[in-house]
Amino acid sequence: MSDHIRSNRSNPIPELPSLGSGLQLLEVDGEPRGPLHTLVVDQVLTSQGSAYWVDTGGHATTQPLARIAPDPRVLDRIQVARGFTPFQHYTLIDELRREIDEETTLLVVPAVDRFYRENDLRLDEGEALLVRVLAMLARCGREHDIPILVTRSRDDEFAAPVEASAATTIECQSTTQGPRFVADEFETLVYPASHGQLQTTLAFWHRILDARELLYEQASGPVAPSSPEVVVDGAN
Repeated sequence: MSDHIRSNRSNPIPELPSLGSGLQLLEVDGEPRGPLHTLVVDQVLTSQGSAYWVDTGGHATTQPLARIAPDPRVLDRIQVARGFTPFQHYTLIDELRREIDEETTLLVVPAVDRFYRENDLRLDEGEALLVRVLAMLARCGREHDIPILVTRSRDDEFAAPVEASAATTIECQSTTQGPRFVADEFETLVYPASHGQLQTTLAFWHRILDARELLYEQASGPVAPSSPEVVVDGAN
């Protein structure tokens, strides 16, 4: 095992992957919300910054995030924007560079390909829009030196540009010992599951973050004031 590969076998504090700058593609076996929410909350707490989340498909729901977070006040640092059509989503991505400020340490765009699959788009229009969205996100990562955490709704030919554009692909794999995050330069085992059964409930991910509280205290700073959600032509 290389020096870059990390494990919690000798460390009582469970480890999670640190997000580098640029597009970070999260691939999950099964339901992505638990691992996605966990990495978002962990990044916000360790960086003592804020996140801007362009949501698709109801990934950014308050109740699961609140159940995972060790301190519900962390939700005040996550600003959510929602679009409900391909063009609303595209507009939100296009406006990101004007929303980012010195406190922004993470952008989150789950299911980045979802809207661009819709049948009412002209032939090849959806693919072209997706490629442009990925280019805009990559530019934000370069210009501001921050991670952009993305997922894709399906692993198929249409979504291949998402993986091709990613600086890093992080896999969350299910094992009999617990979830394992794997990328090119790390392999992280989280908590072993009890009785040999995998536990990926919200309560499980809450325990992971709660056990990392010492790390968050070491990076502690004032909690930013709450920011209102941004909605484009729709209601939450």
